[in-house]
Amino acid sequence: MSKLNNRSKNLNKKSMKSIVAALVVLNLATISCSDESPKTDESPKTNKSEIESKQRPVPGSGVDNSITKVTGLVVKPTGPTQVTLTWDSVPDATTYWIYRDKYVPAIITNTNYADRSVRPGTTYTYSIAPVVKGVLGPKSVAVTVTTPR
Repeated sequence: MSKLNNRSKNLNKKSMKSIVAALVVLNLATISCSDESPKTDESPKTNKSEIESKQRPVPGSGVDNSITKVTGLVVKPTGPTQVTLTWDSVPDATTYWIYRDKYVPAIITNTNYADRSVRPGTTYTYSIAPVVKGVLGPKSVAVTVTTPR
């Protein structure tokens, strides 16, 4: 019986050492992955260099950069805190980037969007850019709208 108790104690010591080692590794991984930057509630901003890099074809990929522009963009305020956008689809487009002034508030897959992050009595300018075969196409003609107060 005493041999069994000794084995049990040794097993518990080994298990505890393994658990402690795993916790140390997990703690170090958590520390190295933590984000120390301050949190803000700002609207998403576009990264100009990222957008510009997506507009260029990848060398040797055979991608044609003459992507069709979005047409038929209609922008309407549907209340003081909402603007709706509709447009004609672009052949082979997989997503559309919604531009509002200097920001990209959304990247979507359909041809309509309701922007619910607008303020009453404010003027906004919208345009849409299609993504075809992984390449960001040119922006549509810009449309300006003012939300009611």
